[in-house]
Amino acid sequence: MKKVLMATALTLGMMTSAVSFAHAQEAAPAVGAPPPGGPGCGPMHHHGMGGPILKLDGVKLTSAQKKKLKAIFDANKPSDPKADMEQIHSLHQQERELLTTPGPVDQAKLQQIEQQISTMQTERATQRLQVETQVHDILTKKQLKQIAERPEPQMPPMCGNGAPPAPPPAATESK
Repeated sequence: MKKVLMATALTLGMMTSAVSFAHAQEAAPAVGAPPPGGPGCGPMHHHGMGGPILKLDGVKLTSAQKKKLKAIFDANKPSDPKADMEQIHSLHQQERELLTTPGPVDQAKLQQIEQQISTMQTERATQRLQVETQVHDILTKKQLKQIAERPEPQMPPMCGNGAPPAPPPAATESK
């Protein structure tokens, strides 16, 4: 049963891997502006942290709660997660082609692609929060308190986080 719960939790996490981009979209610089955070941070960086908020590791669940969780996760399992990933990858490839083709960049097309990516990510975030709400509703006050008292996991530094970019690897000169 633990394996099933873990697998469904991982599926849920994968379903929502790019949530932070939807929130950052409003604060994003105009298309064509240099990416924040230096090299390595640009249109190809739409991966965000989107795991479950209510992490159930170490929370003692009743068998009835486990059955309800399994039903929630099964009902909200993406029908074809690979197709979604392939679609986002295809959109990223289209962005890359637009940005690497000589001549003027078709700003309207670039913004259209970016909007498609944003819409997909917003839909994932909405779905994830609906699942989190359903999980919340089956937990007891004591279980919710146990989760709330845990320290929040530290997020790794992301692009545009205000930190200077890592220096490029030192080139070795040969004489």
